[in-house]
Amino acid sequence: MLKLDKQYAFTFWLLIAVGLAMVFPEAGSKGGFLHTESTTQLGVWSIFFLQGLSLSTKELTAGYKPKRLHAFVLGWNFLFFPLVTGVVLLLFGDLLSEDLKLGFWLLGIMPTTVASAIAFTTIAGGNPSNAIFSTVYSNVFSIWLVPMLFVAYLTAEMKVEIALGPLFAKLGLLILLPLIVGQLIRRIVPVRSAAVAARTKVFGSAIILFIVHAAFAESVASGFLDKFSFISVVAVLLFSILLVLLVSAGVWLTSAWLKLERDRRIAGFFCASQKSLATGLPLATSILAASGDVVESAILLLPLICYHPLQLILAGVVSGRIRACQS
Repeated sequence: MLKLDKQYAFTFWLLIAVGLAMVFPEAGSKGGFLHTESTTQLGVWSIFFLQGLSLSTKELTAGYKPKRLHAFVLGWNFLFFPLVTGVVLLLFGDLLSEDLKLGFWLLGIMPTTVASAIAFTTIAGGNPSNAIFSTVYSNVFSIWLVPMLFVAYLTAEMKVEIALGPLFAKLGLLILLPLIVGQLIRRIVPVRSAAVAARTKVFGSAIILFIVHAAFAESVASGFLDKFSFISVVAVLLFSILLVLLVSAGVWLTSAWLKLERDRRIAGFFCASQKSLATGLPLATSILAASGDVVESAILLLPLICYHPLQLILAGVVSGRIRACQS
């Protein structure tokens, strides 16, 4: 239960970060003493370095098989989730602005979470090795896939031209390189690395909160959010609730087709149905920066920020139920 309490605590601090940005936007907006390009990039680098440091190399390699499980997770992360999103937007999209629709499309192609998917898999009695491999594979794969898909959408819909080469290079340095460095250090000094990673989990969460705060502070300072109504926020929340329920039900039902052992099916469920805030924020902000900020980052990130706590709440309930059924 301690892990679940921490997940809910993060949701609370997420709301605080957004609230502070609304009331005191100056410090977190561009040009403020908190928000500089170097601090943001260093923070993102640190997040993925710590993730690499925390991942057990032995468990990572042990979770390689069965391949169909990881194909299933990737399929839901990058194909079926966007399809469900598209159907929901087709039916109810008139309730949302174009920027919010774009935010939901971005949510749909994001990779799975790492820490929470592994944690909930473990709590529910699933296979943590499979969860570790699937989450890492999904996140590494997203470094190339998400920019390509989202840039293609921006080019088609907004006639924005973005050079993918420099963007890939930047994301590789920000996300992939620190992950690899962290894993190399983990292999050399595994016990010390695990201890450092355990003691610095709060630091990684604090960086994510800062990135969210900075995005909303910038939008408040620019005056863009003045046009954003309370009804729009409610609509995003309702859309997110509908998505998390539809996707979770779809993932669990279709996972039966794989004919996997129960512990692996549980790992597949949590890895396929969740979306990462830790990877999603750096990906989204880097793409927006490369596009010349044609869309306000706060508006674009709102669906992901709403979906994230909802998936944790549902996962907490589901993991407890699954565990109880096994007892």
